[in-house]
Amino acid sequence: MTRIWHQSVNELEHLQVYKKALEDHGREVMGSEAELVVHGLPSGTYGGLSATAALGNAYAYHRLLGCVIENAIQAEREGYDAFVIGSFSEPFLREIRSAVDIPVASLTEAGLLVGCSLGRYIGLVSNAPAVQWMTRTAVDKHGLGARVLDVVALDPALDEPALAKAYADPEPVIANFTTAAERLVARGADVIIPAEGVLAELLMRHGVRAVAGAPIMDVVAVAWTYALMQIRLWSTTGLRVGRAWHHRRDDPALVAHLAEQPR
Repeated sequence: MTRIWHQSVNELEHLQVYKKALEDHGREVMGSEAELVVHGLPSGTYGGLSATAALGNAYAYHRLLGCVIENAIQAEREGYDAFVIGSFSEPFLREIRSAVDIPVASLTEAGLLVGCSLGRYIGLVSNAPAVQWMTRTAVDKHGLGARVLDVVALDPALDEPALAKAYADPEPVIANFTTAAERLVARGADVIIPAEGVLAELLMRHGVRAVAGAPIMDVVAVAWTYALMQIRLWSTTGLRVGRAWHHRRDDPALVAHLAEQPR
């Protein structure tokens, strides 16, 4: 069976409700077509902070998320058919695609590209200003600023542990999100993307599918389905990542050698 590695940047030991939501959702979306295997980062990665609180610092981001590249290499070695970066911080997407020969999808890129086919302008709602900033940076990196109306944050902001607790009482978060989404739609957004994994899962779990006539994207399902599309294209048409420039790899032996070296 096709296997997809979903890489969260959260310490999932502390967010079991989110991990289970992803696994349940994955079975609903994939059915018998693929198996989704959810992975997080080791307990203690963030020293007691949440991912939102820690990853706004560029040095911490680099040091703490470098392991995501190694996990992608491990996924390829273990025979996974695709690797999904399950974070709007989108760590090292270019580096990962340059290191492995399996399809790689990300919440941010897949959501933006699919969003472009659903409407002229996309609005994104993140959980907190730090993720809002990272998402805006990712929009610019993908060259899609002209298609994104704005990226906003919940007010009040919520980190991942607070969002996970809200799974038991989701109404305040849903109301918070709905207010932000309605403002974006009033300004011209055609489609809304919840720009944080724990937030997106909470909304889908509780049936939040549209606001003021604009669809709320099930961005996690979109990323998984986007990975499946790439798997099919790779196997049926031979379509691959371009190696000439952005994901250049002139010496595969060097890449393999580096992958064997301890970090």
